[in-house]
Amino acid sequence: ILETQGFNVQLVQDPKHQELRQAFMDFIDQYGRQPENRLLFYFSGHGHTLQLAYGGDMGYIVPSDSPNPNRDGDGFKRTALDMEQIEVYAKRIESKHALFLFDSCFSGSIFSLSRAVPENITYKTSKPVRQFITSGSADETVPDESIFCSQFISALEGESDLNKDGYVTGVELGEFLQGTVVNYSKGSQHPQYGKIKHPNLDKGDFVFENLAMVLRPATIAAP
Repeated sequence: ILETQGFNVQLVQDPKHQELRQAFMDFIDQYGRQPENRLLFYFSGHGHTLQLAYGGDMGYIVPSDSPNPNRDGDGFKRTALDMEQIEVYAKRIESKHALFLFDSCFSGSIFSLSRAVPENITYKTSKPVRQFITSGSADETVPDESIFCSQFISALEGESDLNKDGYVTGVELGEFLQGTVVNYSKGSQHPQYGKIKHPNLDKGDFVFENLAMVLRPATIAAP
């Protein structure tokens, strides 16, 4: 589905912690230096949230070699990738638009849940943005057969084009996934979405074409 949108897709299968970090850095180095590029990161795997000693919590995505945090907390912290590092990666990107999707559940404390959006598609594409969508909140479980993934595909096939303008924005995608995943999971998953907490990176919106509308043949009514 991403290739039909014109994306050059790179798959990293079951990365260990060093491979996961290297994959982020290599992808940013290769594609994240051109201002007009759109970068999309999709992580499908385990997520976990830990309470911080000084209060609050921290979300992590979990590489294949991380130990169980309930059995080896220090080993988990050494290998799992925390959201503070994801924020560093997001700010390191020089391209205007970057969207991070996590098919995993954890605390999304690095992004704002503000629903304010610009008025028109030209404004959305002209301003920088770093957006985040997770398939669930902290303490929820993501099933092996991902509802989030199937609904993400449906969204890019045009179902999330809420105002029928021919485009699917990151905000529309987040709204769609939040509604459908909650519904199809029978309330066991609550996707979270928002933009980075940064005044220069929260004005725009990631934009996909609604290919269902673009590819739909024109019809002429019979006289």
